[in-house]
Amino acid sequence: MNEEVMERITAYAERTGKDKDEAVGEFVQWLSDEFGVTDWQSEDAYLLTEWAEMFVIDTRNLGRSGSGGGRDTIAFVGHIVGMNDSPTDLRRRQREEAVSLFKRDSNRAIEQGLVGIVKAKEGVWNVNGEPTKERVDGDNLPWFALEVDNAMIALLNNREGTATYGKPVAPKSEVRYMHFLGNEVNKLSENPRLWRIALSGKSMSSEYELGVLTQVQVVPQNDPTRDTVYTNRDFCDTMVYIEGGDLASDFTDASRFWLNDKHGAYVDLAELLDAYDERKIAYNDGFLSPTVITKGYVSRLSKEPNDNQYDSTGRNFRLSITSLTAQSTYGRESPLSEITVWIPGGLYDEGHPFEFKKGEEWLPYAERTPVLICGQLKTRMFRDDMVPSLTAYGIYVPPRTARPGASGGNTDLDQF
Repeated sequence: MNEEVMERITAYAERTGKDKDEAVGEFVQWLSDEFGVTDWQSEDAYLLTEWAEMFVIDTRNLGRSGSGGGRDTIAFVGHIVGMNDSPTDLRRRQREEAVSLFKRDSNRAIEQGLVGIVKAKEGVWNVNGEPTKERVDGDNLPWFALEVDNAMIALLNNREGTATYGKPVAPKSEVRYMHFLGNEVNKLSENPRLWRIALSGKSMSSEYELGVLTQVQVVPQNDPTRDTVYTNRDFCDTMVYIEGGDLASDFTDASRFWLNDKHGAYVDLAELLDAYDERKIAYNDGFLSPTVITKGYVSRLSKEPNDNQYDSTGRNFRLSITSLTAQSTYGRESPLSEITVWIPGGLYDEGHPFEFKKGEEWLPYAERTPVLICGQLKTRMFRDDMVPSLTAYGIYVPPRTARPGASGGNTDLDQF
């Protein structure tokens, strides 16, 4: 295993008093149980490191939590800058491989302990003939049931030595990522960072406000090179919007904080193309697109939906942004002077991407309004040029510089 993985496994071994070989064995078994990985040596090194991080957190001793239960947490202070459009299913691979094997050879899938047959007997749901605590309730299926062809099955925990070995596990394990700009309050001034916060349970569907100073509870991240932190399920109940107090306006004002040089997430519109090449992450046979923050002036916007089969809602929206630096660098007629921003349907439904907040009221804004955007940076060929685009996680419109919707409408780039 690579050095980064072994650093995490070694830390786990030291904490639990196990030798390294035993700790590695437990990690390998955990990979099989949680994600259906049967040959870790064939996996991408980046993904293995991510899994090792999750393994160490999953197996960390539970204690009294600063956020009201579950794992120990610390407070981060900063701004929510965006949300992933939809949850990520961490159990998808395990489920797909188990179901695929069951369809090809059901007996083998059962013998390997990957799945169990679910049946009702005497008012109780059974898995492989063993009764569970789940009682039959009309036509409702138990929480662990999967319907495959004409059979009903459950994914099983096949990790020997665990308390739930051989017991059913939920067919899905979903998290939704929040993008958060901040840090612990004593580190915020010198080391603000862009974090990815993994939410679960009801916190995935709660409403959140961007661009406002916020305090959140997260599980501590011990590796300074990692940007993902995890949470307890009561995250949304413990999160609070706070006053700035002693913090300078450089951190309380989104117009300044999102563009702060110290966190390194901000990229000028004219530099997006270079930023993609510098920040993309090799993954399997391709690349993971980086997350960036940028600023632009809206040159075009459309609230008419576009059909999109890849969007969780079946539709998305778009706006275009420009800037003086982009026009000066590439020329006003260049496709590089105007950047397309794709707005997922979920963001449109939940995140007010075409509105700004004035007091407690949300109002539409018009073209020529400056906007701050956190999003996934991508590139594509357009005619003979490679051009960048953004898929927005969040759009924040500073209210003091917003142009109300009734006063805009000129989309000529010469106005900028």
